[in-house]
Amino acid sequence: MRADLDTLVIALYCAACALFPSERTPRRGRPELITDNELLALMVAQMLLQCPSDRVFLRRARRRLGHLFPYLPSQPRYNERCRRLAPKLVLLWKALAAETLGAGDDLRLLDTTPLPCGQSVETTRRSQLAPWAGFGYCPAHSRRYWGFKLVLLCAPDGTICDFDLVAANTGEREAALALLEANPIEGATIICDKGFAGADFEAAVRELRALLLRPSRSDEPDRPNSPIGWIRQRIESIVNSLKDQLHLERHGGRTPAGLLARVTARILALCACINLNQRLGLPARELAAYAD
Repeated sequence: MRADLDTLVIALYCAACALFPSERTPRRGRPELITDNELLALMVAQMLLQCPSDRVFLRRARRRLGHLFPYLPSQPRYNERCRRLAPKLVLLWKALAAETLGAGDDLRLLDTTPLPCGQSVETTRRSQLAPWAGFGYCPAHSRRYWGFKLVLLCAPDGTICDFDLVAANTGEREAALALLEANPIEGATIICDKGFAGADFEAAVRELRALLLRPSRSDEPDRPNSPIGWIRQRIESIVNSLKDQLHLERHGGRTPAGLLARVTARILALCACINLNQRLGLPARELAAYAD
């Protein structure tokens, strides 16, 4: 077995079939010529081939993946079915993430990253995302944006243990605490940055029986400074993998279901690569071999 896109797609398809056994149910109309499990693997291939456009991807997939997928749907049908597959994407991602080495690690990395969804004023008014999105500010890039904030809870090997999408104007601590409360973090050590500073937030994490570590701010001279700068770089590199190699900010989602499916597909792609790389004894977040 070697690390390449074909191997990953086949392994992902087998994992999907084990999790979602195919059921032949009577239905009106023509039978589907491509199954949901095949589409799950195809969506991950799209993320790794760095093709945010469905139309461009399907044209490229006929050449690159035609030997694995004899039939490919039209672009409208592909988009429609992929939006409906968001729940299965989540279940498959969680199943693969639970098999990685990071799943049993007591160290967790917590961070947020902007997820812009539009550039024009007209988009903010007419988009189907408008009821849930908001305006936010990203200090790291000194920019305002309209859209969502992606909250990530990761293991040191890059496995994304859980995530949440909140409006861009939601407070970081509020969003992070909701994510932590939804996960079994008792006895874990949570590493985060200065943006999560706050006595109330730290007290809430202690109530969850977890230890919170973060760098001290300049206005906290009496706080012991934990030497965690090196591990903080790990979460930054995980976010960069999503943004640079999987084009997270070029998601192209225009509806809530479409946005969730496209973001989850990228997270599934990252966890699937980590899972396979660990089985092959390769660096966990080495994605270059799957991008051909």
